[in-house]
Amino acid sequence: MNKQNNIPGLDKQTTRSILASSGVLILWSLGASIFEAGPVSASIITYGLYLFYWFYALKFKNPLVLRLIVFGTVAGILELATDHYLVSTIDSLVYPGNELMVWSSPMYMPFAWSNVLLQLSFVGVLLTQKKGLLIASIILCIAGGMYIPLYEHLAKDAGWWWYHQNVTMIFNAPVYVIVCEALISLSLPILIYYSERNKLQRTVYLGIIEGIWILASAYIAFTIAN
Repeated sequence: MNKQNNIPGLDKQTTRSILASSGVLILWSLGASIFEAGPVSASIITYGLYLFYWFYALKFKNPLVLRLIVFGTVAGILELATDHYLVSTIDSLVYPGNELMVWSSPMYMPFAWSNVLLQLSFVGVLLTQKKGLLIASIILCIAGGMYIPLYEHLAKDAGWWWYHQNVTMIFNAPVYVIVCEALISLSLPILIYYSERNKLQRTVYLGIIEGIWILASAYIAFTIAN
């Protein structure tokens, strides 16, 4: 596969594939919301996309997608601590009680986070190539603050998760969640930038940093925006 801007794995085919997968996730979430499809629909799209990314990375030997999968998976696993904080500590987030759980989260949740982090991180790579790290981080911060809460809004009617109405809300998304997602997105361009320029093992460490930052972002956001 061709290289674009000297980053192995960043090419037109991969760009089209990742952006198309983002569109699929949005359309699936919208359909699940309209038809009140329930938690099974969340599992289907989550595992389907996660397996697709692995298939793509291995079939086309794409190092960028592989790095983003590893980064997102590590951060997604650590995000379980953030979910526990939202569910049990501040009593804000609610999941249905009729699905397989790990700690306070549905079994699919680490992989759902992996998928979304991969998509946002890929956009961050594209922005960094065109605008540089600083501008890319600012743009992704704003975009992430709008993009991820879209799922928060659709998730309630889909029956995936929802929030108690004891916090300030914009539609079905708490304001603190919007701030949290913006802070999470802000961190992605710089972390992926360092991932691209180091061995794959370093990506694991950066995924751990991101997982810790997700929890810190939730605490900061709840403190200042609730």
